[in-house]
Amino acid sequence: MPNDQDIHAPDPPDPVPDDQDIRAPTRLLLEDRGNSPFPFSLEYECRPGPVIDVEALVELAVLPSMQCSMQFILALKKASLNEELASNAIEKIWNPPSHADPIDDPGMRFSISTYLALENTSQLAYSHVCQAARTTFSGSPGANDILTFHSVEKLIASYTGVVSVEHDMCHNTCIAFTSPFSQLEACPICNTSRWKEERLQGTHRRSKIAAQTFTMILISLQLQALYQNKDSANDMDYLHTRTMEVLQGLQETGNIPVIDDIVMGWDYLGAVLDGDIKQQDIILMVSLDGAQLYDSKESDCWMYIWIVVNLPPDKRYCKLHV
Repeated sequence: MPNDQDIHAPDPPDPVPDDQDIRAPTRLLLEDRGNSPFPFSLEYECRPGPVIDVEALVELAVLPSMQCSMQFILALKKASLNEELASNAIEKIWNPPSHADPIDDPGMRFSISTYLALENTSQLAYSHVCQAARTTFSGSPGANDILTFHSVEKLIASYTGVVSVEHDMCHNTCIAFTSPFSQLEACPICNTSRWKEERLQGTHRRSKIAAQTFTMILISLQLQALYQNKDSANDMDYLHTRTMEVLQGLQETGNIPVIDDIVMGWDYLGAVLDGDIKQQDIILMVSLDGAQLYDSKESDCWMYIWIVVNLPPDKRYCKLHV
């Protein structure tokens, strides 16, 4: 029986030379790139990302769960604005307004203020308040211009860019009927019908209404709205301004003395120096989490939010901009 001195771990393999590692760092001067947008010289390590052929990976997937995941990834890669958006939303995405028209009409201002003040109440409460205002202030400027609930929502959407898109989902919240699941009649996990059965039976299966839907808020129009106001447009320039300050400091001192924001991270700075992130680009960070909505009831509600990294840290995490 061998003693402890006879037992040893196998020797580790020889390290892979840098020239065989597709992610090996390369010393690069900004001048070497040509047409550099930076007004200074800086040497840094360039780490090119791996080249991934998504279509090839789809063909290689064997497990059903992996095949499904790859189909979703492929759908994301081929996503188009023309898939499920309303024509007016598409028009606004391609031709964003350069500024927001001021709201001078007192009836409109009252409608918006009332809508926001009653955000946690019902549509009926909004209608009652507006009707009381029309009656009490009859003949006053703007009294006859107070908007209905539907009209004030459309007005706010046009100013804020908050436009929603609804998708069908499983009644038990298993999946959403999108991409590879878009044509299914029932949930592939729990086999629950996609449609309201009583409506199907009452119309001999001619009328199909989703048993459950979820709402997605479009981010593109909200980003456009940030540039329609002078103050928020200036805030959106924070990321580029701070990036230039950090890179200038690196050129002068060779280090980053304080790390207090994503701007100081080399994953971000490397993408900027490599030209993958440009001055006019908008950088988004997504955050996902589950939530139990009731103490006495299990809930598998999932939410995700977009964080606009271009904004200063003291504003990007505020409710107004999330």
